[in-house]
Parts: sequence; structure tokens; C-alpha cells
Amino acid sequence: MIYKEFTIENFKGVDKVNVSLDKDELVLLLGLNESGKTTILKGIETFDYLNDLSKDYDNNFFRTIRKKSDVSSDTPAMITALIGLEEILEIKDYQGIFERGLLNKNKKDNVEAFFHFLNNEKKVKIQRVIPFKGGNPKQYYYQFISDHPFAEDQFSRILAKEMVHRCPFIIYFEDFKDRIPEKIFTSKTNDAFNVDWYDIIDGLFYNTDKEFSVANFKKLYSRSNRRERDAKTVLKRVNKTLNTSFSEKWKELSGVKDIEETELTYNIPKSYFEISITDTDGTTYAVDERSKGALWYLSFLMKTEFRRKKLRVNSGKPIFLIDEPASNLHSTAQQNMISDFKKLVEDTSVVYSTHSQYLISLDNIKTTYIIERNKGVVKSTLWSDYIKEDKSNETYYQPLANVLKIIPNSLTIPWNKAIITEGPSDRKVLSTMYKILFPEQIPDFVIYPGTSAQNLETLISFNLAWSADFRVMLDSDKEGKRAKEKYLKNFDLGEELVILLPIDNKKIEGYFNEDEKKELYKISFGKEKEERVNKKEFSSMFSILNSHPEKLDVASKAIGEETIFRFKGLFSALEITQN
Repeated sequence: MIYKEFTIENFKGVDKVNVSLDKDELVLLLGLNESGKTTILKGIETFDYLNDLSKDYDNNFFRTIRKKSDVSSDTPAMITALIGLEEILEIKDYQGIFERGLLNKNKKDNVEAFFHFLNNEKKVKIQRVIPFKGGNPKQYYYQFISDHPFAEDQFSRILAKEMVHRCPFIIYFEDFKDRIPEKIFTSKTNDAFNVDWYDIIDGLFYNTDKEFSVANFKKLYSRSNRRERDAKTVLKRVNKTLNTSFSEKWKELSGVKDIEETELTYNIPKSYFEISITDTDGTTYAVDERSKGALWYLSFLMKTEFRRKKLRVNSGKPIFLIDEPASNLHSTAQQNMISDFKKLVEDTSVVYSTHSQYLISLDNIKTTYIIERNKGVVKSTLWSDYIKEDKSNETYYQPLANVLKIIPNSLTIPWNKAIITEGPSDRKVLSTMYKILFPEQIPDFVIYPGTSAQNLETLISFNLAWSADFRVMLDSDKEGKRAKEKYLKNFDLGEELVILLPIDNKKIEGYFNEDEKKELYKISFGKEKEERVNKKEFSSMFSILNSHPEKLDVASKAIGEETIFRFKGLFSALEITQN
């Protein structure tokens, strides 16, 4: 099963918000502090009852999720998940609910008929309902949202909850509250006992061997039957699991490249674990001595990989909800983190929130939601809809700066060469082709995408004011030629500053033949394309290529000599030089 979409209703300040996970890309919730980003992430987390804690905690938490303005609310909070079915639902996999007496066996035929219906639909919609009475939370339940008659049967709620138990896990990661403690105590009576991190270490033991646990490990040190050698063997195996996971999935990420090894040690007299980190130069550090970036990744690894209660074997693609990731790191580290997230989404879904301009992924801009709060109500708008409402004409990405209230200053003005393009698609193609043609070169230019050929005045004005070395690149069609005449006249520019594509009456997608487009489509999406590649698909495949360096070498072999010659001519016309 795989989560496709969440709908959150009547949850704190949210009336109704949708978040789609239908594409294998990063999903970004972008907005200022207190705009409601965390509320949406917590709403998604709340869908899964296995994320609930103690009953007392749940009651207190559930009270906080009703509308604050309605102290006597009878309106339920609802979180609905659209779940794709990648495998056939079979009654034999749900035998337990009949054997445990949760569902009467005479309901088997009803369940089988319902499964047959869902298997044809290849999806199921399940809603968690948290009712309120006079402002107090009542017993929650799950229900199917379906036209099938069984969905109206009160016993279907039991099946709905059982199905949620088999769904991919959802893990919420809060940056500043999820740091690794210096000492992870194992005794619940200790004032410094941290139940979350105890659970993570317990999960690490469990991942090593299902018979392993922290409790059983401690018994190996009991006075009545002390087995220190066995304890050391267990701990060695646990550390092997930790470092294997670390090496296989995480070591290539930018934030952990200096880490050679991590080690879990146990203090016997005081009953606590410690984690140490060894760098590539052989130096060993305690966790509090390492950089914030390295600790962030190690903490993230351990929470997402080893939380025992979250384990669901073969449950499908998990979701990581990352709230304001490492916004306390410097700008370069934040930008590197975007690339790391792109690697993670190969086998997970990642939804993250930020108010930092450095954590915005322009290649995945179409999966960005703008989050705003107006009069206490949280509003979520998908980027493609948001830019239709925004009246900014400076650049295609200017609304992002407007959302975050970013004011350019002398430290952010790009004094390098600037290329102004008609739109984001041209930017992606230029950037990708530069990487393919000159893989060893670091670009000495930036690319600003506008909103259309006729709407580049503000960008040109900015670059003139900055005394930047810039070029404007336009299609060589009628629209581009008219735009060139306008800019030359209005700004008294030299001919060399406004460049039409060298081949007459061409758009940049016309630089590639149909066979090349289909091959690049296959490399990007992993599947064949029989009909022509349309404009939207063309833009999407260059987004993928631009953000996946490992695909570029393969893509370079799919591009013919004529196309390479054309782009070299274009870069020459734009006076983009190579070092």
C-alpha cells in the first residue's frame, strides 16, 4: 500500500487542507513561522493510531486539535488518507480479526465482496474521526469513505482500523526536540529517562535480531547469572546493524561524509547507553562534540530506521514528516540537504516544512504548497494555483520570496553573469545541458526564469541596476522576436545582450528530435514513451534529470551530435565560457 493523498479537516486552525503524495517527489510546505505548517504535519501524523501515546496524553492532545474558538465544539476532527493498493487484498491476510473475535465469521462474505470492489478500484479511502462533545474528545474510530454497501456497516470500522495497522508507517521528525541525548538511560525511574530514545535503541536491538531487546540485554548483567561475554557479543551485533544501515543508506549524504563509524556503548553501573562518532581521520567524539549537521543526520537515521513500535514488515513506502529541518545550519548545508532529501525519496515519501529560502527545491517547485494563516484559518495552496493568484512579474520564482518576505540586499545580489529566460522550462534545459556538456565545470552564471517572453522588464531592470553582466535568451519564434525588439528599444540594449535561439522559429524543445525526447523520457521516468513527448512531460523530465546527477551520464549518451552542436552554439552565443 502507498499513501496518495491526505485531507485534514477541522484540525486546530485547519478547516480543510489537501496534501498530495501522488508523485515520487519531495513535498514542501512553505510559509512563515506560525503559518500552520506544523499543524498540517501533525494532522498527517495523527492519521495513524500507532503514533498515539498514553491514554492521558491522547486525551490532552485530542483536546488541543479541536477549533480553539469553539470551546463547546461538537464538530469532529477528521484525517482522510487516499491509499493506493499495489497488491491484491486477500481475505487470508486478515484472518486474525475473525480468529480474535473482532469480526464475526459470518461477515467473511461481506469482506470478500468489499475486497473485490477495492481491488478493482486499486485504491481505498480511510478516514480517522475524532468526535467531540461539548469540547471534550470522545472515542475515535476509522471508517471507509466508499460507495460500497459494506462501508455503511458498523463492523467495517474494525476492518478499517486493521487496514491502517498494515499501512506504511508515518514518522514525524521535529528538528530541535529530537536531538540524541548524551546519555540514554534504560531505567524508567531515572529522572533523565527518555521514552522515545529508549524506544529507538530498543528498535535497533530488534532490527538486529527479533529476540534482542534492551530488557533482555540488561539481564545478561544480572548478579544471579552474569554473562558479560554474551552481552558484548550482542552489542557487537547491534553496532554492526547500526553501521550497516548507516553505510548502505546514509553515508553518501552530504551531512555525514566525514563520519567513518558510529558506536553504541553501555555503562553498566549507571545503566545508560552512549553514542560515539569516529571521523574519517580516526578521531572519536561524543555526540555533543560533533557538528549540528552530523548529529541531525544520525538522529534522523536512528529515529526513522529503528523505532520499534513503527516497524511494519513489507508495509509499503513510509512517510517522513520533517518539521523545519536543520534550519539552524548554515545556508550551504541547508542547500545540500535538499539533494539528500531527493535521494531519500527514491524509497520513501518526504514531506518537509520550512521558512528558509535555502531549503526550497526549485526542481520540485510543482510539489510545493504555500501555507498561510488568515484570521486564524490555515490555508494551503499548491504552487501552480498560487502563482495564478500572485501578480508578481519579476520572475517565475518571485512569489516564493514574497511568501517569506525576503528583501534582497547587497549580500544577495548575484554579481556573476546572469541568463534571463522566458520561463522555468528553459532554465531547466539550459542547466541540465550545461552539466552534460561540461560535467567538470562549476557554472559561473545564474539563470533567472521569467513568466513569459513579453514579461521580462523587471528582471532586466534589476540586472541593469545591479550592473550585472547579463544576457536575455528568447525563443526565435514571432513572440520572441517581438519581445527582443521591445527590450532593445525600451532599455537601449546592445544586440549582443538579447539573444534569440540561433535556429530560426525555434523553441528550446525543438533542439531535440523526437527519438532523443523519448529516450530522455525513458531515462527520467523509467518507462517507454510511444507517442510524442508533450510540453509538460518535456519540462518534467528535465526537472528529474537536473536533480538526479546519476542519470546525466546515461542521458548524455542519448543525445546526438547535432543536438550537442546546437547547444554548444547556444552557450557560445550567450557568452557562457568554460574555465
